[in-house]
Amino acid sequence: MSAFTHRLPHQPWSKPSRNEREYFHRLDFQERMTAARRRERERDTIERAQFLDRYRDHCPKCGSRLESIRLEDGSADQCPTCLGVWLDHETFDGLTHPEQRNTYLADTLREVLLQYSTGTISVRTTRSD
Repeated sequence: MSAFTHRLPHQPWSKPSRNEREYFHRLDFQERMTAARRRERERDTIERAQFLDRYRDHCPKCGSRLESIRLEDGSADQCPTCLGVWLDHETFDGLTHPEQRNTYLADTLREVLLQYSTGTISVRTTRSD
């Protein structure tokens, strides 16, 4: 036997130092956290898609199925149960901005507010006794 083989311990590699163990533990922890975050994002994406599929085209107030109606400047959704009307942003902006071509809704709201403030029309209030 040579002197080199005689000096070899039974384990050819020495034990890792404390810093090496901490480094590999930290790497393992970071990999597990990255995988957990990825799984959470995937789960959130799936849950969001399921939620949107379940509640899309339903009335936020009563839950009935909305019906699409055509307007002069776009379309809206109306609930047949509670008669609520739901507008998208472009249609709403087109109806409410006075600088746009169609000012029907804005003029109507101004007229109702003017009549209410002058006392020409009254608003019924219900009392719960």
